[in-house]
Amino acid sequence: MKCQSCGAPVARLDRSGRYICDYCETEAIAEALADSVDRLVLTGTLSQEHCPSCRQPGTRLETGSMDEHPVLGCRRCQGVWVRRNSFAMLVHGRRSAYAGPDRTSDFDLSVDGPRDHHDRLTCPQCCTRMESFYYAGPGRVAIDACDGCERIWLDCGEITRIAEAPGRR
Repeated sequence: MKCQSCGAPVARLDRSGRYICDYCETEAIAEALADSVDRLVLTGTLSQEHCPSCRQPGTRLETGSMDEHPVLGCRRCQGVWVRRNSFAMLVHGRRSAYAGPDRTSDFDLSVDGPRDHHDRLTCPQCCTRMESFYYAGPGRVAIDACDGCERIWLDCGEITRIAEAPGRR
């Protein structure tokens, strides 16, 4: 994402969820990826971390956001690397704001269940194997987490499945 005022790259997210240019302090307009079911915003600024899901050399995560929460995301698979505390706030905010019909999605254990010990993802930050488990809240999703880094990997569509699932809002 480029600053509309000076053309510099924009990647800084302030506390109110707005992107600010580091050079001229202008607020930048951030739009979600056109094909993102999770309303993922990516800035184009690459991080050092590689996508744990794509497993292709050179597929690096980009700085971005979901709502006002900073994330690292993959432009290819649209997976998201998010801090554990931001995940909790994101779930709360999305579930509170969702006003549509409750949705239950088909759940295929072979695709949507926790990864077995041979197929676990590697943490993009510390390079250890992440734990894969069923999310205890609504949505019938399995998530991957690194306890050491206190971050969670969400595959594309998982935060939307959680937000739209039946249950208390």
